[in-house]
Amino acid sequence: MAGTILSRLFGYVREKIIAYRFGNTPSTNAYLAAFSVPDLLYLLLAGGALSAALIPVLSRYVVGGETKRAWRVVNILANLLVALIAIGVGLIIIFAPVLVRLVAPGFLLRHDQQSFKECVLYTRVMASMVFFTALSALATGALQCFGHFTAPAAAWSVYNIGIIFGAVALAGALGILGLCVGVLIGAAGMVMVQIPAMRRFGFRGSRTMDLSDEGARAVISNFAPIAAGLIFTQLSLLWFPSFFGSFFPGGVMTLRYANRLIILPLGMFGIAISTAAFPALAQQAVRGESTEFKKTFNASMRAVVLLTVPCAVGLVVLREPLTRLLWQGGKFGDAAVRAAAFALAFYAPGLLALGVLQIVNRAFYSLKDVITPPVVGVGYVAVNAVLAFALMRTPLTYGGVALATSTGTILGSVVLLGLLRRKLGPMDLSGLAICFGKACLASAAMGWACWEVSRWLGQRFGVVLSPLSFKAPAVTAEAAALAGGLSAVAAQVFCCLAVSVVTYALALKLLRAPELDRAWQAIRGQSLLRKASP
Repeated sequence: MAGTILSRLFGYVREKIIAYRFGNTPSTNAYLAAFSVPDLLYLLLAGGALSAALIPVLSRYVVGGETKRAWRVVNILANLLVALIAIGVGLIIIFAPVLVRLVAPGFLLRHDQQSFKECVLYTRVMASMVFFTALSALATGALQCFGHFTAPAAAWSVYNIGIIFGAVALAGALGILGLCVGVLIGAAGMVMVQIPAMRRFGFRGSRTMDLSDEGARAVISNFAPIAAGLIFTQLSLLWFPSFFGSFFPGGVMTLRYANRLIILPLGMFGIAISTAAFPALAQQAVRGESTEFKKTFNASMRAVVLLTVPCAVGLVVLREPLTRLLWQGGKFGDAAVRAAAFALAFYAPGLLALGVLQIVNRAFYSLKDVITPPVVGVGYVAVNAVLAFALMRTPLTYGGVALATSTGTILGSVVLLGLLRRKLGPMDLSGLAICFGKACLASAAMGWACWEVSRWLGQRFGVVLSPLSFKAPAVTAEAAALAGGLSAVAAQVFCCLAVSVVTYALALKLLRAPELDRAWQAIRGQSLLRKASP
């Protein structure tokens, strides 16, 4: 979690520099649409599918003490990936115009030829990033099987630092192309930072590509359905903003910068907790420890509920001050802030469901069920798409895309959780429901206190809070001055956050939520997963 928090901080700096230097312009929207393709592959591989296919297989070898056999599988897969991706990168470069039509069709439909051409160029430049993304994911999965999480966590920060370098050092001479080069530098750094740790655990490179190897074949056979399952969450968060946002001027950047504030707590809590729990779930499944598997799953779910529910409420209440504090500045003006804050209000309700999906999907993969998540994923992404097409024609416009994403994701998480219960039998879902109820009550108290403090401070500092409406504000080049300045907004936000944390903790204490005591034990150095009761 600490590594993920550091990475998210660097990610914020990356996005802030892009917003400050380039603003919500057609060229920036073209870059973000092009970036969504490698970013999708990056999160799919490094954040999920390849590791999910690899960890259960390597765990079997690590548990059995067959270290050399585990590294042999890694070498086979690395060589295979290099060969296949070389072909894939060539196809991306050749068919980039077709790919852009799929990613951002609105550019051509709005007759924005310049954005379309720029998007094609940026897609071609960033295509080779996939080489490093895949190898980094392979290294990450292998190291996590050996109980090493530091280097994989650091890789995410290195990736963001590379893009920051491109924005600061290269963009002056190359413009947005400098950002694209920074993406490549950061992706290469992800691999380099993990190699020393791999060598300490016994890795030695070789040119073997023996596809008859049992372990390699198991990973290969599992990868496609696992990727199909995990890709749907990423499609909703990364592809939908480009696809549907391209129909509105400034829509791509508006949706992306709104869901950046969703991905922040999702990465800190949902992805971090599921990443830490996944090797344990996989090894418990290998050993047939059903009771321990359920304990680990339930403890992980409760941790996600406890942390994401208040985040969702806080994002809705503080949507405008947070967006203004984080993004406003330079060429990213007041109108862009209000548009992103509007979209954020409709993304926030889906935060818990996104966190639940991270854990439930990995529970299925640990049980070697790689079919159920993608089948359900097809369903909820279809719901997302249908709702998005319908709601974007209402006054919500781009906000309807965010609301559709939340609705479909909630539906998918509920269905998958129900199917997992049928597969595992009794899982103490009643205890999880009680935890959820207490988290909601405590978050409601927190939200009320946060709103009152925010409103009071806003009046004192001259920071006007826009009421939540169902009509999307237009995205223009307006950059109106903010009364009181960003220092007033910072004071407002940090005071509200302090009040929120205290209020939420006190409310949980009054509700006698045992998870609060477990969290305190975890802070004191004890494992949350080991100390949690079933």
